[in-house]
Amino acid sequence: MPSSTSANPTGHRSRDISDEQVNTSWHRRRRDSSAGTLRAWFTQPYDYRWMAEFQRSHPAGALIRLVLAFSTFDFGALAVISLFSPDAVHSPSAIVWKAILVLSAVVVSALWLIRPFPGRRGVVAYGVYADLGTASTLVLNPPGDALLSCVLFAIVGTFFTFFLSPRWLVAHLVFAVTVIVVVAIATYDVGNADLASTIFRVNIVLLVVAGVPSTSHLLVTVLSEDARSSRLDPLTGLLNRRGLDAAIDDVWLRGRERGRCVAVLAVDIDRFKAVNDEYGHEEGDAVIARIAERLGSHVGNYGVLARTGGEEYLAVVSTSRLHIDALIHGARRVLLDPADTVAVTVSIGAAIVYWDSALWDQNVDIVTRATRIADSLMYEAKATGGDRVVKSEL
Repeated sequence: MPSSTSANPTGHRSRDISDEQVNTSWHRRRRDSSAGTLRAWFTQPYDYRWMAEFQRSHPAGALIRLVLAFSTFDFGALAVISLFSPDAVHSPSAIVWKAILVLSAVVVSALWLIRPFPGRRGVVAYGVYADLGTASTLVLNPPGDALLSCVLFAIVGTFFTFFLSPRWLVAHLVFAVTVIVVVAIATYDVGNADLASTIFRVNIVLLVVAGVPSTSHLLVTVLSEDARSSRLDPLTGLLNRRGLDAAIDDVWLRGRERGRCVAVLAVDIDRFKAVNDEYGHEEGDAVIARIAERLGSHVGNYGVLARTGGEEYLAVVSTSRLHIDALIHGARRVLLDPADTVAVTVSIGAAIVYWDSALWDQNVDIVTRATRIADSLMYEAKATGGDRVVKSEL
């Protein structure tokens, strides 16, 4: 049976609403001018966690790790092949260094195959490793092959394009271009090519190494931000209904796999029309954004949150049986602050699916059922005066 109870504060830590909310600020800062677009592109926050989680959950993630493993191993193989060139450096130190490069390539390749896709530190470390390994290989290659081998930076640049921030991509390009210029000067000095041929080759290499990754990163960033913004509510930065539908299944699956409870919370601001009538729509928007921020800070560590209507929110959370009630009831308390210019209350309906519920093993759409029940309970809370939580077990 549904029960109506008072809220209890929760002592669990909180965080910001979502990394996606932070990234929308870049989308809003975009300018019509080319300079403004480039500045916004370079200064945008990069969501490494979202990227890593996407790679881990998407079916293509395993294939991408396989490609990266093969590419890394191939770099090591190239170091071995270069040893058979009569023009290569064959000093003991050069051979030892190439042996280290080959061994590290094998280890890193194995890590790509057996480990999940890394977060920020992992991808940055791999990018730096790839750049330094490529540069050191060029130094040990025959002078005639060194300039051609600089094209390897384009492969490394592809990794920076898709998995690192614009600032790291620029750092990579500065490093790669510097190495290419040094190699070109060395090639010309030893008389392997005339000046015109050297300039021609350098120009082609620079177009491939610098032009393609920078243009691709800018294009991918614009397209991905446009795609992600279509899943976000522009006022609050929360997910909209479309974004929630895309993210909700992961919460349910994680809850099921880890033996946790899963709950749907339908939240509605009480008597919101009166706020707009008395204070105006601008203040009403401020209330909506404030509630979104506080609610996101409260439930953000445990699931996803969306704005599904004018003053309505829907949260899907997963946590332990001991904590689920505190999380639900605590939501009402954290939304209240005596210092608010416009003080509002909320009505919350919550549908809980415990880890041992029979629904998990039935052929039913648990998400849809829980959402409808939570919505119905929220209206029940409003009908009995609002400013309360009504919850039910499924």
